[in-house]
Amino acid sequence: MRQTEDSFYHSSVYQEFKGIEQNEFRNIVRFFESRTDEIVHLEFNEYFELLLTYAEALFEIGTYHSFLTVADQAIEITIEQNIKYYHGEDVFFNILFKKAAAHFNLMEYGKAKHILQELIKMDNGNELTVRFLKKCSRQEKPSYLKSTRAISVFLFLLTAGIIALELCLVRPFFTAYIDLIELVRNVVFGSGWIILIAGDLFFRWRVNSEVNKFVASVKKKKKNPVQEMA
Repeated sequence: MRQTEDSFYHSSVYQEFKGIEQNEFRNIVRFFESRTDEIVHLEFNEYFELLLTYAEALFEIGTYHSFLTVADQAIEITIEQNIKYYHGEDVFFNILFKKAAAHFNLMEYGKAKHILQELIKMDNGNELTVRFLKKCSRQEKPSYLKSTRAISVFLFLLTAGIIALELCLVRPFFTAYIDLIELVRNVVFGSGWIILIAGDLFFRWRVNSEVNKFVASVKKKKKNPVQEMA
């Protein structure tokens, strides 16, 4: 593992960078981008720390495309230098998790899901990753869910039409049919809600079930590596 401890001496660029408040993300980004030529020639420990700080700042201000590019650079370095922990944190895992979040915020749900599945393979006990995978999976609406929602919208519009019919014709001229029209209206309106809620509940159950099965399969493979190789 590459040594990542702070050295006694720090360059002037590093000291200037560290003088910026941690939550001044835009200032961090501006400094890094204006002094990139100097930063890339810093001693490794200083450069890597500044790169990680820059990546985090990009993520925090929502420049996700730029963050993904820098994150890939940081990941490549962690692999090349065999860095697992940096300043007491699992830097590889953290960068990948933020990559998944960036893809999610860019509505690239398939890419986010792939990263999260890989993270679960690395650490299947991380509940935050599992919950995030479920949230991500819920963004990809299957055709049946779109159909149930479309049917529900149609029934709600039909309810509005029945109400208009009731007010304009039935109540003024066909009072004998008021009870019937009210029953039909309530049944149509209630059916719309039942279909909408049932479709969404089934979808959520299916997502939870699929993710839980995936996590269970990962755990099983780790417990029985010989079977997996066979």
